[in-house]
Parts: sequence; C-alpha cells; structure tokens
Amino acid sequence: MNKRLYGNLVIFAVLLTLLVVVLGAYTRLSDAGLGCPDWPGCYGQILAPSAEEDVKRANQAFPERPVEFAKAIKEMVHRYFAGGLILTVLILTILAWKNRQDPDSPTGLASFILALIIFQALLGMWTVTWKVKPIIVTSHLIGGLATLTLLWLILLRIGY
Repeated sequence: MNKRLYGNLVIFAVLLTLLVVVLGAYTRLSDAGLGCPDWPGCYGQILAPSAEEDVKRANQAFPERPVEFAKAIKEMVHRYFAGGLILTVLILTILAWKNRQDPDSPTGLASFILALIIFQALLGMWTVTWKVKPIIVTSHLIGGLATLTLLWLILLRIGY
C-alpha cells in the first residue's frame, strides 16, 4: 500500500469529518435542523426548493413545514458534505481491503468506520423524522466525534 497516498486520503477524511461535525452543529444551533422535513432529499427534491413553483409545490406537499430556504440550504449543505465523507471512507475501506496482505493495512478499523458512518446516516435520518429528539442529536454528535477519533487512529496505526 502506498502509505503516503493512503495517509493523505485519511487526512482529507479527518478534515472532512471535522467540517461535517461543525456544519452539523451549526445547522442545529441555527435552528435549521428541521430545514428539510424529509430525508434524504429536501421537500422531495435533491436540492432545496428555491424556484417559486418548486416552493409552492413543496408547501402543498408539506403544509406543516413551509419552505424556509435559508434553513433548508444549511441542512442540505451538511448532508452533501456527509455524503462526500461516506464516499471517502468507502474508498479508504476498499483500498485497505485491496491491500489486506500488508500488515499495516487497517481493514478492520476502516470497515468499522464505514459501518459507523452508515449508522450516522441513519441517525441523521432519525434526527429529521423524529423531530430532533435530544438523544438522537446527541448520539449523532458523539458518532461524528468517534469517526474523527477513529480516522486519526488509522493515521497513527499506519505510521503516517
């Protein structure tokens, strides 16, 4: 395994994780945690609705949660970066497994982090569908910090 390339990818994942955690906290603290009433989209769309016709359609579909674009975009930016993190960790896991004959290859740890991030996505969904219950939001934050810590542990284990 090219430790330098892998290490650089892990550093990218660490920084991306930190960004996702900060964006999640910002989203929650700016009262935008329910900026999109559904998951994984936003008012049934990939992007937060902004065009007048899209907003009207979204308001009809979700009358209890009228579109607030400023909140919706904060929520979606957090989700987009989280999606990028899932892909990054998937690549790290695939690379680790491709090089499993290398004793320094973190196959188990990378696989665990991937499973943790998938669980994080579920917590993100439950945050929305269960209307930001404190236990879910707190678990989501702890999961993000655990992801950050475990990615850092990979760096230490590969001797980067």
